[in-house]
Amino acid sequence: MNILIICAAAIVSAILAVTVRRYSAEQSMLICIGSAALILLSLVRETAENIALISDLFDQSGIRADYILILLKTLGICFLTEFSCDTATQAGMLSLSTAVLSAGKVLVLVTALPLFTEIFSVISQLAG
Repeated sequence: MNILIICAAAIVSAILAVTVRRYSAEQSMLICIGSAALILLSLVRETAENIALISDLFDQSGIRADYILILLKTLGICFLTEFSCDTATQAGMLSLSTAVLSAGKVLVLVTALPLFTEIFSVISQLAG
C-alpha cells in the first residue's frame, strides 16, 4: 500500500470521525480504531511479502534464524503496544495506557532475553 493511500485514508477517517463525534462520541472512537486497524492490517500484508527477502538477507549474513524471529517478535510487540497505548489514550484511559506500555516493555525484555544470554556468553568467552 502506498503511503499516499494510507495518508488519504487517515485524513478521510479523521474528517469522518470529527463529523460523527458531534452526534456520537462512541461511534467516532470506533471509526478511529477501525481505520487504524485496517491501515495496520494492510501494512502487515505488505510486510509479510517482504519477510522472505529479509530472511534471505539474514541467511546470507550468517546470522541465526532464531535471532530473526526474536527481532520480528519484538517489533510486533512494539507496534501492538504503541497502537494499544494510543487507542487507550485517545479513549481517555491514561492508566490503562500506562499499564499496556509497561507490559509491552517487559514483554520486549523477556522476548529478547535469549539475545542477552548470547551476548553475555560471548563476552565471558572473550574475557576468558
